[in-house]
This record gives sequence, structure tokens and C-alpha cells, in this order.
Amino acid sequence: MSARTPIPTFILKTYQMLEEQKHANIVSWTAQGTAFIVYNQQQMEKEVLQNFFKHSNYSSFVRQLNLYNFKKVRSNDGQIFKHKCFRKGMKSMLQFIKRRNQEDLVTPAIQEEPTIQIKEEQNLFKECAIDIKETNNKLKEDMKLLQETSSYLIDQMQNLNHFVYNQSVDIEVKFKQVGQMLHAINEELRQENKSETQTNKFLGEYKQIKEEEFQESKIGSPNPYVDYNSTALNPLDYECFIDSFL
Repeated sequence: MSARTPIPTFILKTYQMLEEQKHANIVSWTAQGTAFIVYNQQQMEKEVLQNFFKHSNYSSFVRQLNLYNFKKVRSNDGQIFKHKCFRKGMKSMLQFIKRRNQEDLVTPAIQEEPTIQIKEEQNLFKECAIDIKETNNKLKEDMKLLQETSSYLIDQMQNLNHFVYNQSVDIEVKFKQVGQMLHAINEELRQENKSETQTNKFLGEYKQIKEEEFQESKIGSPNPYVDYNSTALNPLDYECFIDSFL
């Protein structure tokens, strides 16, 4: 491998301009880092070029890029300039960028340098691609497991809803049955209270009738052995009265 050759001043300053990222809204690397883009030519002249070059003429800047074989591509965002050896984070490759009248003087050994670097990058990209593929497969497996878990949880939720519904129906039926039982008990108690009231009424009327008959029997036939002041009734009369209800 030959000794490292000096980097052209114009190329080095252009690289420094992009690495500084102070004016990234005006000029910056592309997302891939394989080219740079100028978003605003007027601002480029007024705010950027004079900080790195002896002039602030955008057209002169573009002519210099053309002398170093930069290719210009138009886009909706601005003007894109690219060179196979001009890449973000790869300052060591800048020495292989030559002016058009110098490219024929580059030795074969030097010309191989970019190729070696590119191969290293390709190997790195392949490793990244393999890693991305493995990560994608892992994500697919996780997604499948997540879907299975989700389906299981949905089934369990449906079963739980069905169980809760059945329980609520059973509880409603039992409440209805309890309500019917309570109504029947209240009706039975009401009937018993009514029967007891009627019994007491009849006993009172019967007692009054017997009392009247007893008072009438005393008239004209006093009995010294009878206590006419007593209101007690004959037990046999009570028995006959009770038998009438049975």
C-alpha cells in the first residue's frame, strides 16, 4: 500500500463544513451519508461559504465540485452532490478524490483503496442485513405468540361473561322464588290473624249471649247456691262452642 496522499484543500473544507452541522438546515449530509444536499442556495452564499472558502459564490462552489467529478442530482428538497469517495464519517477516503486532470496519474495501488473500503462497507452492510433479518424473524415469533395469547384471553373473557350471565339468571330466579315464598308466608299469617280475630269475636259474642241467658234465668227462680255475680261460664258451653268451629 502506498503512502497516504494529501487531501485537496477544497475537498477537506467541504467535508469540514458538513461535519460541523452548524448550518444543517441549509446544507447537510443525506440520510444515508453517501452524498450531501444544499437546501437553499441563497442562504448558502450569505451564511456558509464565506466561513470556509475565500469567496461566497455558489456557482464557483459548484464548478469546483464538478472539477472533482462530483455528480449533481436534483430533488424536491434541493441539489444533491455525490462522489464515491466522499462519505459521512469516512475522512480517510478523501485522499482518493482527485481533480480531473490528476486522475490519470493515480497509481493502481491507490485506485484499489476505495475498492477495499467499499468491500468492508459491503461486508458491514451484509452483517447488518443478517441482524435485521434475525430481528425481523424474532419479531414475527413474538407477534405470533402475542396473537395466540390474545386469542386465549378473548376465549377466557367470553367464558367468564357466559358464566356471569348464567349466575345472574340463577340469582334472579332464586330471588323470585324467595319473593313468592315470602308472599305465601305473609298471606298465611294474614289468614291466621283473620281467623284468630273472628274466633275472638265469636267467643265474645257467645260469652255475652250466655251472660244474658244466665241473667234471665235468675229472674223468678233465685238459687242460693248460685253466685249470680259471677260471670264465669260453664266449661261444657265452651267446649260446645269450640267444637262448632272444628
